[in-house]
This record gives sequence, structure tokens and C-alpha cells, in this order.
Amino acid sequence: MTDITVRRGSAVEGGFSYIGAVVAMLLVSVVIGVLPFGSEGTAAEAVSFVGTAAVQLCFLLASVIPYKCTRSRPRYTFSRPSVKAAFAAPAVTVICLIAFYGVAEMFGFGLSAIGYSGSGGADMTSPLGIVAAVITSVILAPVCEESLFRRSHLSSLGVMLGRKRPVTRAVLMTVIGGLVFAFMHCRPEQTVYQFFFGGALVYMTIRTGTIVPAIIAHASNNVIGIVLSVPAVSEGITHAETAVSGVWYGALAAAVVSVALCVGGIFLLRAFIRRLGSHETGQSFVTADTGFGEGYADDGGTVAGTVFTVLGFAVCVALWTVTLVAGIVA
Repeated sequence: MTDITVRRGSAVEGGFSYIGAVVAMLLVSVVIGVLPFGSEGTAAEAVSFVGTAAVQLCFLLASVIPYKCTRSRPRYTFSRPSVKAAFAAPAVTVICLIAFYGVAEMFGFGLSAIGYSGSGGADMTSPLGIVAAVITSVILAPVCEESLFRRSHLSSLGVMLGRKRPVTRAVLMTVIGGLVFAFMHCRPEQTVYQFFFGGALVYMTIRTGTIVPAIIAHASNNVIGIVLSVPAVSEGITHAETAVSGVWYGALAAAVVSVALCVGGIFLLRAFIRRLGSHETGQSFVTADTGFGEGYADDGGTVAGTVFTVLGFAVCVALWTVTLVAGIVA
């Protein structure tokens, strides 16, 4: 007799996805690093593009393979969102940019004060750089990263925290999800913004029950990021920031406004996202006979999933630290 039970993934699938993605990212980085194409020129740009695309595809594979192997499915999938959630997703991005850009820049100024120099963004002065930025940032990254962080890891993270009260579980999922997302990128100058933005994507996924709005918001964010990377735009922003921070009272006022926007933005995002859906953290397994079970069930994978997550996060923090030190001593 055929087993009609359809199992929702436990903690182990997402944890394995995460550590697998970290290992794949390291391997691709090592391979790209040893290729003899230098750091400048068309060949170097092409290799960088291929490496970035390869990492994103590894993220996608890492998010899918564990569920295929265990014949399970994550809680959060590519299911169709409500029209309201789909159209509101770019607004979440705009709120995040307004609310968290200031505190992110404050953190960036702090890094500069200790001698850190960022690695820079995409080259927006060459056709290849622009095309590569659009393909990797607007197309690949939103789909592949959301599949890894929100579809796979977030689904398992809810199981790892299954014994917590629903409100506490949602808060911890949002914070941990934001941290995992931020440190995986290993870009110290972007860490603060990526933490808040990643947390917003987590909460939006929880409330809507699908990762599609997060994909739309992520793509919108990266489109804005590309526009801000255009030399004429970035130079104008830098000039304005220099003018404001050039005097102590300007820097103080900017800091106060930035903190106020950050705090207000958190509450605004919470209220706004709550209107996009009514889903809560909840069931872990579903059967054809009984439907959803009550609470978070687990099949014993919580310890393994937690260990994988902690190991993966430790590696990402180590890589982040190496990047920070390299940016200081360079």
C-alpha cells in the first residue's frame, strides 16, 4: 500500500542546506581565486561574473537537494501570494531603505574610522559590468538566496524553535534569519542594512506563507542598489554625506535622525507586513488524512539541524572577520 503521508521538512533539511551552501561558496571562491586572470580587465570581470553566478546556483541546489533526498517539503514555498502582498513587496523595500540606510551609513563611518576600506561594488562603467549586475543581482540573487534563506533554512528554523511560544518563535526567527542573511554576504559595510532587510524578508515570509513577496522585495532592493551604484548617483550621495558629517552638529543631527528612523521603521514594518497576510509560525507536518497537525512536530532532526546552522554561521562569521581585517590592513 502506498504511503499517502506528505511530510513537512524537519530541522535537518534547512540546516544541511545552509552548511552545504557555505561549503559550496568557499569552494567556488577558492577556484575563482586561483584562476590566473588578475583583478582588472574584461577577463577578470567575466570570471567574477561566472563565480558569482555559480555561487547563486549552488545556493539554489543546496536549498533543493536535502528536501529531494528526504522526500519532504519546506513550510515556505513558491506558492502564489495574494495580489496585495505581491504589490506591497516593493513598498517594504522602500521602507527598509528609508528606515535603515542612516544606521547602516553610521556603521560604515565607524568601519572607516578604524581604517576599513570596502571591496567596492559592481563596475557600472562598462557594459559587461552592468549586464552582469542585472543578471546576478536582479534575477539570480533574489530567487536563489530566497530559496536558501527563506524557503529552506527558515522552514527548518521554525522547527528548531518549535518549543517556543508563537510570538517568541517569530521574533527569534526574524532575528536569526536576519543575522544568517547578513553574515553570509561577508560584506562588513553592508552588514547592518542586510540584517534589518533580511529580518523584514523573514517576517514577510512568515506572514504571507510564501517566499514570492520576499523575492519581489529582494529584486526591488537590488535594482535600487544598482541605480545607487551608478557613478553620478553615488558621487552625489557621497558629496551630500560629506557635507553633513563635516561639522559636529550635522553629524549629531544625522545620527539622531538615523536612529529615530530605524526605531520607527521597525514598528512601521511590523504593522505594514502584518496586513499582508494572516499566517503564523505553526505546523510542521501535514497528512492527507488529518490535515495539519498541532504545533511543531519533529522527527529527531532538531539537534542535527541546529549543529549544521551553528557551524555554518561560525564559518560565515570567521569569513566576515577575515574580510574586515583584510580591509583594514590593505
